[in-house]
Amino acid sequence: MKAHKKIEWFDASEMHEHSKEWFSELSFIKYEQKFLDQLIQSFAIKPLDKNALKLLTDFKKSISENHIRLILLFKQVQKHMNQLEILLDDVNQPEMEKAYRKAHKKLFMIVNEYQVVFRNIKQAGFSNLTQLLKENKKIAIGNPEYKLRA
Repeated sequence: MKAHKKIEWFDASEMHEHSKEWFSELSFIKYEQKFLDQLIQSFAIKPLDKNALKLLTDFKKSISENHIRLILLFKQVQKHMNQLEILLDDVNQPEMEKAYRKAHKKLFMIVNEYQVVFRNIKQAGFSNLTQLLKENKKIAIGNPEYKLRA
């Protein structure tokens, strides 16, 4: 909780750096989601049983739902970056500056929580994919001759 109180004392340049980091991290997650979608598709090129198909479908659904949340978060971060001017314009606007700092604090927590959720989705998804590989030792991943060694 102390870390969140400390945010109120960050200066404009530190908050701008946070925003740039968030934007960069969210951009990377966007590419990760594309990769995961392609990876899921590569598993689907061979016939799968119902359980395997459900695991893939659930992972794909989680990625899709997470992508919707990502787009909304991107917009929030971009808007927040654009509003930084409130702190830099040499106009004394204590209420607006306080609101910006409060929004920064809230966004800080939202972005961190989003990253944890996405990591959990990836971890569960990779665990399921690993299970599928072990159960279906001949699943093709871009190569029909691909086989796991026992």
